[in-house]
Amino acid sequence: MAADTTVPLRLRARDADDLAVLSAALQDAIVPVHDITFLRPERCFVMALNRFCWEQPAQLVDGQEIWQRTLCGVRFQGIDAVQSRKLDLQDRARMLDLLAVTAEEGGLLLRFAGDVTLRLAGDGIDVLLEDRGEPWPTPQKPQHPE
Repeated sequence: MAADTTVPLRLRARDADDLAVLSAALQDAIVPVHDITFLRPERCFVMALNRFCWEQPAQLVDGQEIWQRTLCGVRFQGIDAVQSRKLDLQDRARMLDLLAVTAEEGGLLLRFAGDVTLRLAGDGIDVLLEDRGEPWPTPQKPQHPE
């Protein structure tokens, strides 16, 4: 495999344009429910996830494409309430596949596979994404129907 030239991402989103870039970076991230937390007194919603590194091209190793994932933390500041649909936040062993983060009136919507959603309500939301640690190889590239 070629020398690792991965630069950890650190993105901040304060408007819809920023959020579109951040959402693209988070597409297909794997989110363990046990790594999702709403810190109500701090008006902060945080989650740790395994982010697929779409910005990195595959490496060819022994005839097989190898991609990368990395540990990533995301902080949503300015959150007043969190609502979930089709998700039991007490099911701490469940894994979610993040599809998109979008702005909507009065907050943000996190859409996951299986029609699961989290709505983060608040005004002036500030989102920070930070990669943590070294990426690891994966032969699995997320697939989406045409």
